[in-house]
Amino acid sequence: MSLISPERGYLLERIDYDSGAIEGVAAALATLVDHAGDARVVLDNIHNGLEGRGRAITTVTGLAGRLSQRVQPTATTIGRIADVLRGYADAVTSHARIANDLIDEIESAHAALQVAEDAAADARAQQDALSADATWVAVAGAASAVDDADGDLDARRGALGELWSRWESAYRCWDDAYGAALAALVTASGTTDDPGIRMAISSLAHADAPAEVAAIWASLSPQEQQELFERHPGFIGNLEGVPYPVRFDANRAVYDRTVNGMPYGEPLDGQLRQLGEELGPEFAGELLMFYPFEQPQATAAVMYGAAVTRDASGRIVGDPLAGTTNVSTLVGGMFSSLDDLSAWGESARNLNRFADAYGGTGTRSVSIAWYGYDSPNLLTEHTMGSATEGAARLTDALRGLDNEMGAGVTSTVIGHSYGSTTAFLAVGGADGATGVDRLVAVGSAGVPDGYHAGWTGDDPMDYSGVEVYASRAPGDIVARYGEWSSFGHGTDPAEIPGAIRFESDGGTAPSLRGTPEDVARTPGHAAHDGGNTIWGWWEEDNGYLSRDAESFRNIANIVAKGEVLQ
Repeated sequence: MSLISPERGYLLERIDYDSGAIEGVAAALATLVDHAGDARVVLDNIHNGLEGRGRAITTVTGLAGRLSQRVQPTATTIGRIADVLRGYADAVTSHARIANDLIDEIESAHAALQVAEDAAADARAQQDALSADATWVAVAGAASAVDDADGDLDARRGALGELWSRWESAYRCWDDAYGAALAALVTASGTTDDPGIRMAISSLAHADAPAEVAAIWASLSPQEQQELFERHPGFIGNLEGVPYPVRFDANRAVYDRTVNGMPYGEPLDGQLRQLGEELGPEFAGELLMFYPFEQPQATAAVMYGAAVTRDASGRIVGDPLAGTTNVSTLVGGMFSSLDDLSAWGESARNLNRFADAYGGTGTRSVSIAWYGYDSPNLLTEHTMGSATEGAARLTDALRGLDNEMGAGVTSTVIGHSYGSTTAFLAVGGADGATGVDRLVAVGSAGVPDGYHAGWTGDDPMDYSGVEVYASRAPGDIVARYGEWSSFGHGTDPAEIPGAIRFESDGGTAPSLRGTPEDVARTPGHAAHDGGNTIWGWWEEDNGYLSRDAESFRNIANIVAKGEVLQ
């Protein structure tokens, strides 16, 4: 059971932080500022003191002068970012540590309070059960027991309240520091935003939930929204709670600006080109999330199926998601990156088509290819590091999706291989609801332990209210190895109580027209092409998510109807 603070309604949760790493980044940025200063000195010397005449000398000195002018504002921005990070590192060390240290005490005090409440109830029940002819000694003893129980209950309540007060204070200070740091980073370039825009940025940065962000955004004037869009598209485009159409346009603006700065080198240049194809008219993807320079790999999320209409100025008009009945989020596993986007984009589009066909009249499907984390490699697959980081981001994205789509839209998350590890942790390990209705695992490398009532770990899984489906091909050796070799994700999702298995070994399934047709088995582990190897190089076009695979047709029916094919 999740605990909520009594005064401010904060969810009792552990704050993950690494102040040493933050300070290390700040120090590295400060060193970069020093180097930039040295570079500017050299450039100024060239500009002002390079001897000689002629076109070449004039060109070099002029270029050196222009570069020197460009270096200074960049160095200033980097210096501001370093200062922000140092300030946040100090705040997180002070406040987050205190808040985290109180969690165990609060949970223990809460458990003790429940015991005291039960004892007080029992004492009253025994008092009420006394017969009318009970002795004075029995009556007095029962009354004394009630007084003692009530006294203990009051003491327990007081102790818990004092702990909650201390925790709320520390958590609020950390939360304020986080919001302030985020707002400062948004404006670190020194843009001349007016006070109203700066206040809006601060409010959005301090918001604790997508619904709060949405309310703040709606309260802004059209002019303020436009200014935020034009000056800070990277911030607006990735902020859960900002309407999706706005995010589509903002992230597209960032994408166009990023592409104009090419080349950056591989693999980023190739990923940007592939992303551009998916955003083009042929595939009509919309960029829901975009961090092109995130390390170790760029991250993005592309939505397919949005009915986007633009006006003469190119801005989206109307609601491109009106009438949507279901939305699917696809999460890739080991080695997945934007290099795979063409295959995952094709699966997302096919899923929309088949779910619409299987669901019948009134069904409208959209899908998201989500690349929001650093997927593991062979050395890290058996651990939970990538899943833990990715799950936190995916949880936020799913809550934003729930806020955008509303309660009437069915949300399904589909994870392949280690992607199922991340997806199940994002939903089952989340504090509070995510809005997800169905979880689907194919070729799972194992999901986090702790779904059962007897789990005693720090992070128990809770899949209540979520339909769980799973399939693992008979010949999928890679998935089984991932589960057997894992540290923290050694549970076959099909073993979760209430989970429904579905087949991936071939047979017949409905076509888009509803008529039965032969479908392929999945021979190994591949999501799309390939056999039973990690990289795949034989038995093509019958991975778990290939359109003619039995597993894919089952997934489409699950998305549309919440049922596996018979």
